[in-house]
Amino acid sequence: MINKILSTAKLLYIFTFFLLTSCTSQKNNNEYIQLNHENVMFVKGDKLTITLLPADSKRKKPVIVKILKNDQQYNNKRITLVEYQKIYELIIKTNQKDIELPRNPNVMISITDGGNNSIILKKDTLTKKLYSYGISKEYHGKFYESIELILKVAGLNIREIN
Repeated sequence: MINKILSTAKLLYIFTFFLLTSCTSQKNNNEYIQLNHENVMFVKGDKLTITLLPADSKRKKPVIVKILKNDQQYNNKRITLVEYQKIYELIIKTNQKDIELPRNPNVMISITDGGNNSIILKKDTLTKKLYSYGISKEYHGKFYESIELILKVAGLNIREIN
């Protein structure tokens, strides 16, 4: 009877050890960059989501690029950490106030039919959200560049959302 209890205790100990080890050895990879574009001016609507997911890998291209068009899987690709880092740095350097269209009481500036665009950057405890209605190289600077680079690594063109 005592051998059975000791055997059960050993199994429980081993199970607990492996459970704790697996939980602590897995990296909590909560990092991603996501571009969301939606234009409801079309009859069916137009929606594009591109997510860049860096992975712990020894591959030459460890960043996964997931592309969804109108909520359906469109394509998956991989890119290098250098490409990802360039996009990451552009987003970090961009502030929401830099994206706002200039406000002047005598002049009204607008971008017609450009859709809603947003970029979400998540890394550990940092979450940065940038958004605009429409997209213009002249007014949106680094935000425009970020979108252009994300679309480029996804194999798409800025005309896809503009």
